[in-house]
Amino acid sequence: MTSNYDDKVMIDMDNLTTEVAEFKAEKISQDGSKPDFKPVDPKELVNGKIQTRKIRIPANRFTPLKNNWMKVYTPIVEHLKLQIRMNPRAKIVEIRTCKDTEDPSSIQKAADFVRAFSLGFDIDDAAALLRLEELYIESFEI
Repeated sequence: MTSNYDDKVMIDMDNLTTEVAEFKAEKISQDGSKPDFKPVDPKELVNGKIQTRKIRIPANRFTPLKNNWMKVYTPIVEHLKLQIRMNPRAKIVEIRTCKDTEDPSSIQKAADFVRAFSLGFDIDDAAALLRLEELYIESFEI
């Protein structure tokens, strides 16, 4: 049984090879040794999507968080240009990006900052996570 579909699908090999050659020519650098890609804008990395992080605050650290809220709030909003809110009923701090956020990695820095404070770090010590690059926090229970 022969179908009409086989007759309708035709690929011109000459046209296909010229398109592939043109594509390869666009992506090869001047010296021909490696591909040449344009730099990616940080806004393109997240594709315009809003990222959100939720950090649970233990009951013993919730009162210190409320007392130091402005010290937590200010660097996150003013320097990292993120949005932050505290949900007292669920004991959660929510952080999200907005259109003003410049660095896509800033949401992870802010989440590490709040998590360090919730683990018992002093507010000034936890702020070092915001200032220094490639500084992370890891904890474990004994």
